[in-house]
Amino acid sequence: MKGENMTATTKRKPGARISERQHRRRPSARDRVRGSLTRQIRSILVPIDFSPPSARALKYAAALATQFGAKLTLVNVVQPVATPDFAYNPLMMEIGKVVAQAKRALERVPVAQGVDASLIEKVLVRNGTPFYEIADAAESLNTDLIIISTHGYTGLKHVLLGSTAERVVRRARCPVLVVPGKAERNRKA
Repeated sequence: MKGENMTATTKRKPGARISERQHRRRPSARDRVRGSLTRQIRSILVPIDFSPPSARALKYAAALATQFGAKLTLVNVVQPVATPDFAYNPLMMEIGKVVAQAKRALERVPVAQGVDASLIEKVLVRNGTPFYEIADAAESLNTDLIIISTHGYTGLKHVLLGSTAERVVRRARCPVLVVPGKAERNRKA
């Protein structure tokens, strides 16, 4: 029909050219990806263990949250310590006191790192195994992205201490952005 615009489903003859007007209206693959990412990243979970690498991860998360209009949820996991004489050990604090102390410290982290307080949606402290609790928190909160840091351990330290970030990547159902713990050194070519 005369005067109607061609739609994407209209077939063209081989070798036929698309008019400039029709070409401009089609979004590129880059535009489609950018649009889908903007819609998808609304909440970012940032595990904080009060180390310098986790502070770097928080700064990355704040920058992405600002760019995408997302909110941050900070989480700290208190790992239980098992001792044979748990009931008689005077050095052990009650788990409730440890959680309360961790929450107070976690609430101070954004201010100490210069992160805008309006980006922070929630501050959580969970009790358990870190990688499991982080992945579980992300799933229960319907988080769109986890931004976690590594400590940069290699060799025997990595084998003995393990990598919480690596285990979170394996367990999480949402994308995980891993921020290296140590700044990459300049390499000679």
